[in-house]
Amino acid sequence: MNKKIKYFIRDVMRFLLGVKGYTCIRFVLTHGYIPRLNKPRTFSEKIIYRKFNTEPQLLSKFVDKYTVREFVKDKLGAEYLIPLIKVKLFISPEDFDDLPTSFVMKTSNGGGGENVLLVEDKSKLELNDICLRFNEYLEIKVGHIVDEHFYDIEKPHVIFEELIKHQDGSYPSDYKLHVFNGHKSKVIVQVDADRFGNHKRSLFDEDLKRLDFDIQPKYDSISNDYKFPSNMDTLIRVAKNLSEQFKYVRVDLYNVEGKIYFGELTFCHGSGWEPLSTKKADYLLGSYWEEFTS
Repeated sequence: MNKKIKYFIRDVMRFLLGVKGYTCIRFVLTHGYIPRLNKPRTFSEKIIYRKFNTEPQLLSKFVDKYTVREFVKDKLGAEYLIPLIKVKLFISPEDFDDLPTSFVMKTSNGGGGENVLLVEDKSKLELNDICLRFNEYLEIKVGHIVDEHFYDIEKPHVIFEELIKHQDGSYPSDYKLHVFNGHKSKVIVQVDADRFGNHKRSLFDEDLKRLDFDIQPKYDSISNDYKFPSNMDTLIRVAKNLSEQFKYVRVDLYNVEGKIYFGELTFCHGSGWEPLSTKKADYLLGSYWEEFTS
């Protein structure tokens, strides 16, 4: 379905049903059961609950891709940050003159997707079109659209970063660590590989043993011969360090030839719309997240 048509249908349903009504219906269609949004127990229910019941100002500086850099620098050190080339409140073709041949550009508000562009050769860019597109992204209230209002508080920027790659030219895997801080810490390691080709995903425990359930099972699984970097124990410690003040957060990291880079912090994985392969797994992860239970 064309994205514009999809978004139009979504907006009409939200208007007719109200945000909560739309959310309940979409939840049933996505997860296959009626949500308990006042007393959440599953992982998916708690994501939705957080969206509607957490004060946005508490999370805004952590989800903005520019302001979160200061937090990471203070917690870990600047060496864990992907090198920053340029930051702009508005972009024009002249801003590309002094950029390197390859880089990544993104807006600081919102998650990955259309507002992220990996550039291998800037000479091939249609600069006027890209400037128009990204300047329009800066005007979009992403949080209002997905009910994650913490994305709409900080002033949005266009960020230019170095394009990090392995020595063989391949893009690094995304390590998305779901960290639960309760009476006992739990870490679920989500590996997303080949995101720009045949996207594959699998879940592993802290000992890197493959789990028997998936988040968003539409993706193919990571191959059994997948080799983790030798310093995964360090990468997991980094995630725990960044997450220690939250009951649950997803910490996204990269590992390039043994060097660990910070990606982002995500407090509502998939905005609550990525199903788990079993309801039992949804309850299991919900039990790890010791919050919103009273």
